[in-house]
Amino acid sequence: MNVRYPLGVLLIATALSLTLVSGAHAARSVSIDCGATITSDTKLDRDLVNCPNNGIVIGADNITLDLNGHVIDGDGTEFSACPPDEPCDAGVVHFDRQGVTIKGGSVREFSLGVLVVGATDNRVIDLAVSNNLFSGLLVAESSHSEIERVSASANGLTTDQAGISIFDSSELTIAQNAVFENGDIGFFIGGLDDSSIEKNLISGNPEAAIILEGSGNELSHNRVRKGDDGIIVVGDANRVSRNWLSGTGCPSDCGFGISLEGGTGNLIEANAVVHFHQAGIRVASFEPDTPPTLDNTVSGNLIWDSEVDGVLVESTADDTVLERNLAIRAGDDGIDVESSETTLTRNRAYRNQDLGIEAVPGVRDGGGNRAGGNGNPAQCTNVVCSRSGS
Repeated sequence: MNVRYPLGVLLIATALSLTLVSGAHAARSVSIDCGATITSDTKLDRDLVNCPNNGIVIGADNITLDLNGHVIDGDGTEFSACPPDEPCDAGVVHFDRQGVTIKGGSVREFSLGVLVVGATDNRVIDLAVSNNLFSGLLVAESSHSEIERVSASANGLTTDQAGISIFDSSELTIAQNAVFENGDIGFFIGGLDDSSIEKNLISGNPEAAIILEGSGNELSHNRVRKGDDGIIVVGDANRVSRNWLSGTGCPSDCGFGISLEGGTGNLIEANAVVHFHQAGIRVASFEPDTPPTLDNTVSGNLIWDSEVDGVLVESTADDTVLERNLAIRAGDDGIDVESSETTLTRNRAYRNQDLGIEAVPGVRDGGGNRAGGNGNPAQCTNVVCSRSGS
């Protein structure tokens, strides 16, 4: 299977070749038109409709753009006369500013809904971004910022783009967003470190809910449903915990609930993963496209009703620890371990179609594994399983 992370960077190069000219900071609260550059706190008093190019450009630090329940609306076509090195056809353009808040309304029918690059200590909150040609929200080279309560839907439908895209950023809080029915992926995240992704609802995106490349991130309490793949992770020291994921049918090369595809020291724990087409949880490496997969832990997860395996550790993964996982009703094995560099401790596997635990010779048996009611009377191979709890 091909690795899912290097999907091409979503045709975003056009969006990142932009610069922004700032204006002087001055108090103002007057009506503005499409294409305005604001340099003070601004609250919209009306919709901006059929903007032919940009909607609003942020032109100063430490200001708030309050849409006040109004819409910034593009004309639904790309701006064809865009000069080189200038931002074009974005609902809100925000470059190299700090302390900026964008909130409280809707942005739709631009090439990009909201474009944030080089920002620090910023907030994008309480927005709906929809029906944009590419991503609804794109954040790049930014830090110490919040993305909260953003609804991103129906973006990138004809260009196979993500609802929200984030690149080369750190220390972000991405919380309580609803990302649904976009053209490709819910969240496409490349190069994100030391950030929190929590309490988001991701639904109905035709590929993965979240693709994350980065290190030191916490993905917790997210709810994923109606997607081909759930959460795909590449990087080091990420923690994927207490998420709820349910899948749907898809072609044969997709359909993993949580897929760790390269990196060291990651923890996948206490997730509920239900009805995915392939494995509920997979640990693998796709070198040289991804780093080696080494010294990772899968702990305390519930994996239910996978069409193939509940948990799959491929031969490319080394020093994986599987502990206290519960795999029920998989279409093949509850837990399938293809790498001898794996430790299995206190896992349980019940009512799976083939084996409860199928492990290759040489795996490390940490004891306490249980299996019962599985289709293969052997119940487990190459680890000792007590036959109770079926």
